[in-house]
Amino acid sequence: MAAFSQKDYLTDTTGFCMGDSAFIKLKADNASSIKWTTPYGLVEGTKKVQVFQHGKYYVRISIGGKTIIDSTYTKVYAKPKLNMRDTVLCKGRTLTLDAKNPGMRYIWSTDEFWQKIKVENSGRYWVKIINRGCSMSDTVNVKFLPGTVLNFTSEMTFCLSEENKVLSVKPIPGGKIMWSTGSIFPSINVTKEGIYWVKTENRNCGEQTDTVRVKMKACDCEMMVPNSFTPNEDNKNDYFYPVIQCEYSFYQMTITDKWGNTVFFTNNVNGKWDGRFKGNLCPEETYVYRIESIEKGSDKKQPRTGHVLLFR
Repeated sequence: MAAFSQKDYLTDTTGFCMGDSAFIKLKADNASSIKWTTPYGLVEGTKKVQVFQHGKYYVRISIGGKTIIDSTYTKVYAKPKLNMRDTVLCKGRTLTLDAKNPGMRYIWSTDEFWQKIKVENSGRYWVKIINRGCSMSDTVNVKFLPGTVLNFTSEMTFCLSEENKVLSVKPIPGGKIMWSTGSIFPSINVTKEGIYWVKTENRNCGEQTDTVRVKMKACDCEMMVPNSFTPNEDNKNDYFYPVIQCEYSFYQMTITDKWGNTVFFTNNVNGKWDGRFKGNLCPEETYVYRIESIEKGSDKKQPRTGHVLLFR
């Protein structure tokens, strides 16, 4: 019986991941006998064999009285390795996500195909790494914290008659604060013109320094703002509101608690706070007010901030 080689019954190569296995399947339905020669022994009577290692595999089949020999080569590919970690960092920074495994193919959730990508927004990111017949996926959660929030701009002007000329910051919980005045509290009351700076530090955001130039002026249109009120329904000092002596084209007043939560807001010059939030009495403590206004005939917004004590 003649024997000859024919390359139509097996694929030339078969690849699989290291640590996995694959099947080699014979593409012949009319074989009367099948004998496999593998690196780990002989296998007979089956159209497919499972392979666990690289090497050359032969099959000897009989079809219509003819003996046909075919072969295939198996390759074991390295399995991609990756362990991305969830990350928290400060907003405004850029994070580089690295899929490692140089020379392989990458598919990111951002539709990018590079080994490394840069992200600037919070979210859930995933990457699929492909090394020929091997692939793996990994996911990472990225969170950007807002950083220190300032209640001032690079230049602030206060009226000389203002009782509370306040500069304040809202740092990330657990952060440190240091003002140029030596204060370590979120707010300071400035008494003279000059340049003030505040340094905040946090484990995730690192160190942040912000500077403000403070100016004082004698205001023609003053606003008298009380520093306390007693909302106990005795008809005496039951409401908090500024005494306004001028007309304004723009006006709004915001009251926040010590956590920065807004408990009262109005854009009515006659608006008054009764010491309640959603109908419930607020606790006795010091609150922060911010009044912004534009005098009629002017286009400059004048901010006023300070503290008011609520007690009964």
